[in-house]
This record gives sequence, C-alpha cells and structure tokens, in this order.
Amino acid sequence: MDEHQQIVSPIVKILLHKLQSLRKQNVTLGREGVNNIELERLETILSSFRAVLLDAEKQQLHNNDVRGWLKKIKDACYDAEDALEELEMEQSRSITGKVCDYISCSKSPANLRFTIDNEQIMQIRERLDAIKVDVSKFTFQDRVHHDNGNVPREREIIAHLSFVVTSDVFGRYADKENIIDLLIPDELHRKIHIWKEIRNVSVDGNIIHISGPSGIGKTTLAKMVYKDKRIDETFDTKMWVCLSRHKYFQKKMIIDIIYSITGRIENNMEIDELQEVLKINLRGKKYLLVLDEFVSNLSKYWTKFESLLTVGAKESKTIIITNSAFDEGESIPRKSYPLGGISYHSSLSLFMRCAFKEGNEENPYLIKVGEEIVAKCAGLPLVVKLLGSILHFSIDEVEWEYVRDNIKRLEIETETEIETLSVLKLGYDLLPSHLKQCFVYCSVFPKDHDFNNITLVQFWMAHGLLQSDDENEEPESIGMRYINELRWRCLFQDFEQNFYFLTFKMHQLVHDLARKIAKNECFIIDFSPANGTAYQHISVVDADHVVLETLFGSKMTRSILFFEMIRLSQLLIVSCISQFPNVRVLDFRNSDMKVLPESIGKLKHLRYLNLTKNIRIKRLPKSIFTLTSLETLLLGGCKLLEELPRDISLLVNLRMLVFSSKQRRLPKNGIGCLTSLRRLGISSCYNLKYLFQDIGRLQALRSLIIGDCPKLLTLPSGVKDLSSLETLMLSKCGKSARCNLKMDMKLQSTRPHLRMLCIDGLPEFNELPPWLLQCSANTLQWLAIKNCPNFEKLPTEILKSLEVLEISNCPKFSSLPEDIHVLTAMREFIVRDCPDFSLRYRCPISSLMIR
Repeated sequence: MDEHQQIVSPIVKILLHKLQSLRKQNVTLGREGVNNIELERLETILSSFRAVLLDAEKQQLHNNDVRGWLKKIKDACYDAEDALEELEMEQSRSITGKVCDYISCSKSPANLRFTIDNEQIMQIRERLDAIKVDVSKFTFQDRVHHDNGNVPREREIIAHLSFVVTSDVFGRYADKENIIDLLIPDELHRKIHIWKEIRNVSVDGNIIHISGPSGIGKTTLAKMVYKDKRIDETFDTKMWVCLSRHKYFQKKMIIDIIYSITGRIENNMEIDELQEVLKINLRGKKYLLVLDEFVSNLSKYWTKFESLLTVGAKESKTIIITNSAFDEGESIPRKSYPLGGISYHSSLSLFMRCAFKEGNEENPYLIKVGEEIVAKCAGLPLVVKLLGSILHFSIDEVEWEYVRDNIKRLEIETETEIETLSVLKLGYDLLPSHLKQCFVYCSVFPKDHDFNNITLVQFWMAHGLLQSDDENEEPESIGMRYINELRWRCLFQDFEQNFYFLTFKMHQLVHDLARKIAKNECFIIDFSPANGTAYQHISVVDADHVVLETLFGSKMTRSILFFEMIRLSQLLIVSCISQFPNVRVLDFRNSDMKVLPESIGKLKHLRYLNLTKNIRIKRLPKSIFTLTSLETLLLGGCKLLEELPRDISLLVNLRMLVFSSKQRRLPKNGIGCLTSLRRLGISSCYNLKYLFQDIGRLQALRSLIIGDCPKLLTLPSGVKDLSSLETLMLSKCGKSARCNLKMDMKLQSTRPHLRMLCIDGLPEFNELPPWLLQCSANTLQWLAIKNCPNFEKLPTEILKSLEVLEISNCPKFSSLPEDIHVLTAMREFIVRDCPDFSLRYRCPISSLMIR
C-alpha cells in the first residue's frame, strides 16, 4: 500500500479564505503591525500553488518526490494557519474591546499575548517561495478547482442511503437461517441433544464459531442473527462484545459484558467484584453472548472465563467471530461455521444496485466494466459495496476503468488483509479532498468506536475541515452532509437514530485503512510505541502515559483525546496544556481532575474542550473566559460545579454548550449573550429552579436539551421566541415540583418550527400545550412522550409532517385521534407499557411497534 498521502488543497483553500477576510477588513495588527501588502503577497503565492495541487495530489500516488514536496507545503501551511488565526483573534478583540478590557484587569497569569508581525508573515511567504522553486522538477497540469468530486445533491444521497441501509442481506439469507438453526434447534435436534447428555456424549453445540477473512461479512451476518425477533423470543438476555482493543482479555471483557446487559460502566471494580456482578446478571438466565474480533491467542483464557458463564441456563449460546479457523489443539469446544464469499450473482446484483441510480438507463459499457470489477472481488460484500457506492455518481468511463485496472484479483483461499486493504484504498483515492481529510481524522478514534454525529462534526469544525461554496450554509449542516457522503460510500455503517443524534461505526477493515493512511499524522497510544513526534492528532487508550510524554513539545499537535475513563494526574494535565500550545481539541472527559489549571487560558487556538463527568471540579478558572476561539464547551456531569459564571458571555464564538451546576437560578446576561450558540444542554442541575430569562436572545439556537433537573419549575417565556429552534427535549424535570409548560399564547412571527420533540419523566404533564402545537403543527417529524404518568391523549390537531410517534410508560394514555390515518408521512409508530391503550384496542401485549 502507498505511504501516507499529503492532502494539501483543502488547507490552502482555508488559508485563502482567511487572507481574503483579513484583507477586506484592512488589518493593521500585531506587535509592529501586519499590513495588507504582506498578506496580499502570501495570498498570491498560495494561489499559485492551488492551481497545481489537485494534479500533484494524484501524482503522489506513484511519485514519492511529489509526496515529499507536498509535505513541505503542508507544514508551511500549518504554520501560516497558526499565524493567521492569531491575527483573527487579535482583530476580534480590537473590534469588540470586551475581552481586551477583561484581560487587562484580570489577575490571571494567562493573559494572551500576540506576537505576529510583518517579519513572521514574510518568513512564511519566503519559505513557500523556496518550495515553489522545486515545482519545475515536476510536470503538473493546472486543474480547475471544483474539487467536490461527484458530490450528489441531498435528495440523491437520501435516495441512495435508503438502499445502502438494507443492502447488507444480499446473499446471506441461507447463512442466517443456518446460524439460527444452530442457536434454536428444532424438536429433533433437542431430542438428539438430550440423548447425548444421557449417554455422557460430548455436546459442543453451545459455542458457534464463525470464521472467514476480513470483509467477508461475519459481523454483518452475526448482527442479522442477533436482531432477529426469534432470538429475542428465545433468549432472556443478549450481549455483544468486541474484543479488538482488549489488552487484558478477562477484566475488560467482563466490564463490556456487564455494560451490554445493564448499560452501566463498572470501571472502578476489581476483577473479583466484576465476576460477581456478572454472575448475578447471568444466573439462571438463557443468554446469547457474541464475542466479535476474537483472536486465537485469547483462547488460553477461555477455561477460566467459561467458568463464569456456567451460572446461566444450559441452553445458553455463545458465538465467537474470528478471521481464521482455530488450530487443531485449541481448547474451545465449538461448532465451526466457516463463511465463504457471496455468489457471483449476488455480488453482481449488489454492485449494480450500489453503482447505478435506480430508474436510470444503464450504460452497457459500464455494465461490462462492472462485471469485470465484481469478478475480482472474491464475493467480499464490503469490497463490492464500497466500490459500487464510490462509482455510484460517476459516468466517467475512465474512472471505472481505473478501478477495474488497479484492483488485484482477490482469492478467498489466499486473501490477506493487506490485499483487501489495497482494494479498499482505491475507494479512498477517488474521494474528493475535503472528504479525505475528514475520513483520515477518524483514525484517531479506537477501533469499534461508537461515533456520534454531533461530536464528530464538532471535531471537524474545530480543525476547519468543513467547507462550502454557500457562505450561508451552517457548519453543522455541512458536517452532516459529509457524514452522509461517507455513509453512502460505505465508509461509515451501523447507523442508529437516538432521537436528536445518530450513532454509527467504521468497519474494522475500513478503520485499519484509515490508520495506515494516517500513520504519520494520527496516533493512538494503546500498547505500541510512537514512531515519531510530529503527530497532529493523538488519542490515549488504556496506556501508560510515558508514551504520551515522549511526544511533549510538539507544535504540530492539534488534538489530544483521552478514552476509557483514564485517570490523569494533575501534573499530566498541566503538562498536556503547556506542552501542546497549538492544540485545537482537548478531551479530558472522565479524567478525575479536581482543578482545571489557570494555564488553560494560554491555549489561544483551542476550539473544543471536553470536561464531561469530571465530578470533582468545583469551579472554572477565570482564564477560560479568554478563549474566544472556543466553539464547544462540555461540562455535563460536573455535578459539583458551583456555578457557570456570568463571564461565560465572553465566549462569543461558542456554538455548543453542555453543563451541570449546583445553581438555583441561571443569571441574565450570561448564556443569553451567546448569540452564536446552536446547541444548549442543561443536565444534572439538581438545585435548578429557574433558567435565564433572556433565553429568547439565542436566535441561532437549534437544539435545547434539558435533563435531570428535578426542581425546575417552568420554562422561561422566551423559549417560544427561539426562531431557529428545531429540537426540544425535556427529561426528568419537575419531579418534586410541577414543571409548568403552559405559557401565554402570544407568539412572535419568528416562533420556533420544531422538528423533534421529546417529553420524558414529567409527572404533571397531561397534554401538549397550545404554544407547542403552534410551533410544530406543520414541521414536527418526531414526537416522543415517555414516563409521564398523567399524560392522557394526543392532540386532535393534525401534525401533518409526523414521521415517528413513540408513547411509552404512560399508564393513562388510552386512545388515538380519530383522524390519525391521514398522517401519510408516518413511518414508525411505537406504543409501550400503556395498559389503558392495550385494553381499549385489545392488544394482549405490552408493546406495539409498526414500521
């Protein structure tokens, strides 16, 4: 496989945009002033590079010298980005004056100093001039920069996704039924099983081993089985654990199994305690356990681990998924199910469905090329889907021929992961540049990571990776479009809608591809040493911090992420802040810190700060409010935080804020001044009675989530004036007092147009108030009402756009509106644990789900 590719054109585009913006405002800033002349010269040299970059990025696939030349440009561009961002920040301060006044009177040692001057801009420009001299060594063609690849319109993406979501079943129906037969044997199988037990004959049917090469569809097949309703009817509990990132097999696996059963992460228990918790949850139950990514060297732990499982019912089953068959001497008794590729006919049908638009006349020549491509795929569904989806919006015969001619014919018997990755990399090579860098960034997350669309978009935004020719398009919307584009190219999968956010994964082979491509930029500190010190993005997973310390001092590092609830020493936290001065993303979630250092204010480029579930933090340092580039601040689960100070208003670029605090009342002129805010989450504020009264000033707010605030009395009337609000969720509010949702009916012409509404755990809530109905009559797509003991009926007004309706654990809910049949957009209707409803409609079951 090719070495790491250098993607430079998107960075140059970002820099040109920054330069044009600075020059329009006639910048004279910095220690001795940076004038427009020097900025114009820098813009000129970057524009000259841009003309040849797209061709250079293609040529690097076959020319290491070109790759090295692009690396020099990229390094210089990152230095230019740091300098221009400092100018932008200083310009912002000179215009508003607010933060400058605050800094000048602050006693904080973190006062920001800006040292960019003409000489430094000149040095960057001269460095780029010297790099440009080498362009004569190469033969590049100027290419017009419409570098969006074959970017589809939103409607085309949605139409294609409707197929991608359901296409996993191609050619696997018989395999699915075979596995289910092994898990749920018929009466004859049961009699044979009993006969063998009576005669002390070894019965190995409780463990099914699915094996096959990467990309063959083992996990997909197991998930089809796992989600089958017959499995739910047969087993008392189901557990799914991926072992791909487990160093200590037994303890981590037990933690994950318990989480799969209970939804709780038990990281603070010793192994003996964990074993006891597992036994309590499995005792006497008929369970199904799936162990994905099981590797053969873990089998030595099996006998000890299996003893924990014996407390379950004898009919319990375990599925083990591996890339290869076990050796003959392995100690695990099992029924083997080696999985082969899907048939050529199924492969071709899958490819055609992915590659051609439904209803379009298919090009006979492209069909012929497609058949030749499929013949080389060895029935690997992942490869077939990815290549078909990559070509879906291309009718360029040269591009199709390029794919056909550059993939090696795969053979199931001799196929290796390296060979499969080389084929998948063709899909990456055909991505537009803006998607390449977003895809590569995902390699900094651990394998089998549960991505969240909101979090991933905030990360991309923090690094300036979201670009659009439409200046009015919101970054959050751009990011969601990127996710959908990567999804229909089959680089993301396993999407699940969780009310206001999506979760999804990367296939393990696709993740391997991303890590190989990004090996010089993204580094996961797990159990392997670092190969360099110039990584841009670093994540820490279950590792010794010594490895991280070897990377200290890197000015190139843009991201530091900690996973797996790693406890950090105060010294390490201080060191991370001081040793990575240009960091944009800092994720200290679950790190058990007690004090956030004042030095946080020195991270002038910081845009994303996650302090979620640091339950010992009591206050924020004043210096944090000097971080005017900050876009995301996450303080949810910081239950001892005494207050969110009014100075939060100084974070003028904040777009997402989530917090917990001990306050009774949120003051005016604090959060209400954050006019850039798009998402606001207020959670676990156990003393909170009143929100801030000036909430109506947040005219850009799109999502308001309020949860676990048991003393909250009411919503401020300004909520109904939030003209951009699309998502509203109220959960577990007003337990000890009535949470009043009734307001004055007077609505502004700029009232909300809600698309998603969830009311959960409000004891006094009995019907949707009129103001909410008026805000959502023609726009509401998702309505969920849960755990509301006094809720009785849905509104008689027709919610014409409603697509999903969920009512659960509302014992007084008894009937549907008579004209509910006219809701033609409805695609999912769920009623759970509503006994009056069941009696009225004679439903003998506690749950009704119609899709």
